[in-house]
Amino acid sequence: MKGEEEKEKLSLLLVYWIEHNKEHAQDFKRWAEKARGFNKIEAHGWIMEAVKHVEEANECLFKAFEDINNKDKKDKNKK
Repeated sequence: MKGEEEKEKLSLLLVYWIEHNKEHAQDFKRWAEKARGFNKIEAHGWIMEAVKHVEEANECLFKAFEDINNKDKKDKNKK
């Protein structure tokens, strides 16, 4: 039962992390625009690069979420 509880907890954590990262990405974008506003174009570019990496991380986290939940469904169908 412990393994099932840990899978459920990980599934919930993945959802939380994805949503949390989306919030950070929005903040990063807002501040990138502020940097561009005071003519810090290079800083803007670096911040937007960070946004890209956060979005890539979210894609990986979502794949992990899908894998955990799809395998659970497949495992239940085998029983």
